[in-house]
Amino acid sequence: MSTIASTIDEQFAALGEQYYPGSTRPLVRHPNRLNTEAAPSAADPTEWDAKPRRYVVAGKETEFFTVGQLARALGRQPVTIRKWEREGVIPKSTFQSPGRDGDVRGRRRLYTRAQVEGIVRIAHEEGVLVSHQKPIKDTQFTPRVIALFERLAAEQ
Repeated sequence: MSTIASTIDEQFAALGEQYYPGSTRPLVRHPNRLNTEAAPSAADPTEWDAKPRRYVVAGKETEFFTVGQLARALGRQPVTIRKWEREGVIPKSTFQSPGRDGDVRGRRRLYTRAQVEGIVRIAHEEGVLVSHQKPIKDTQFTPRVIALFERLAAEQ
């Protein structure tokens, strides 16, 4: 019996940490769960504004950024920005790019550089980005962002 037990122990030892202990089920290590790097800094402009979209608005070429780029600037996921927009935490995007062949399902929310930089500045000042523990509804983030969008719309 001891020979069989030692043979089994040797076989499992040969498997190393590739399998869960006492199992033949492979051990799964997700690289995204092991990544302990901090989220990109919102203050680092090279992270989110590397590839702006350029459209002519009122005869003037303007840089626009997508939801993903806004999310990257805030250190959040795009789904969070869409949720904030849906719940009224931030105003709906002022601009949209058309979908391919005019398909309404392919529209993209677009934000100007001034809108993105303003949202990031307000988020820092209100402490929205510092801690996930502070509820966004308990801050002046929403009214300040709405005022920013209104002011920028009036300037155009």
